[in-house]
Amino acid sequence: MIIWRGWGILTVLIAAACCIPAGLIVESALGSELAPFGVAFGLVASGIAVFFLGQRLNTPRPGFHPQTGERVVFRNRHTLFFVPMQYCGFVLLGAAVLVTVMSLLSVLSLI
Repeated sequence: MIIWRGWGILTVLIAAACCIPAGLIVESALGSELAPFGVAFGLVASGIAVFFLGQRLNTPRPGFHPQTGERVVFRNRHTLFFVPMQYCGFVLLGAAVLVTVMSLLSVLSLI
């Protein structure tokens, strides 16, 4: 079960939209044993995109209360598993490092 608030689900969709094509392209060009490197590249790209999108979406915006007319700050909350979107970008980058290390060990037959 995926838990999100606001546009937090975009984290999963962006990651899938980057990783699947990158993995398939590397697999068709270089072979199936190097496909995880394409997925790692997709994770890096999606991590960067999610970080900047999360920064943009979670920025507090000034406004006015509709009934009283007083100044207020509207805080946006776009999360995935209770983690703000911009920090999910770091999780995706960490996953890219993990996939890269595991792929290198697999290619070098150390596992």
